[in-house]
Amino acid sequence: MVLASCRGDRTAYAGLVRRYYSQVFLVSYGVLGKVHDAEDVAQDAMIKGFERIRQLRDNTQFGGWIVAIARNLSINLLRKRRTIDKAISVPRPSGGERAESRYDLEQAVARLPWDLRLPLVMYYFDGQDVQTVAEKLAISTSGVYAKLKTAIKELHDTLTAQGDTP
Repeated sequence: MVLASCRGDRTAYAGLVRRYYSQVFLVSYGVLGKVHDAEDVAQDAMIKGFERIRQLRDNTQFGGWIVAIARNLSINLLRKRRTIDKAISVPRPSGGERAESRYDLEQAVARLPWDLRLPLVMYYFDGQDVQTVAEKLAISTSGVYAKLKTAIKELHDTLTAQGDTP
C-alpha cells in the first residue's frame, strides 16, 4: 500500500489511514490530553503524510513515520496553546462518586507532562507492549518503565491530594 500511495494512489492511502489512524490518534491524545484536539491533529497528520509520502525513505517504516508526524504536530500545538491559555477550569460533571473519580483521573492524566502522558496512554489505554512503546518513542524499554513508574506516582499523588485515593 505504501508503494502505491507513493505513486499517488488515494485508495491505497485510504487503506493506510484505516490501518494507522487509531495509533496516530492515541499518540496525539497522549500528548494533548483532549479528544477534539487529538482528532484534529490526527487528521492533519494523515493529510501531511499523504503530501509527504514520497519523502519516506523506508517503506516498511510508514507506521513509525506517520506517528512521528503526529507527535511533532501535537507538540507544536501544545507549545502554541501554552502561550495562549494557561489553564481553563472545566466544571465537574454531575453524577455519582464514580463519575467524579473518573473525571478526576482524566483530569490528572491530562495534567501530566506530555513525555509521561504519552507512554502512559500508549501502554495502559491502547494496550501496546513496552517494546512497541519504546520503539515508537525512540527510547529504551527501561526508559519506558521509568516514565510509567513516574507517571503512576504523579497520578497517585495528585489523586491522593484530592481525596480520591486509588
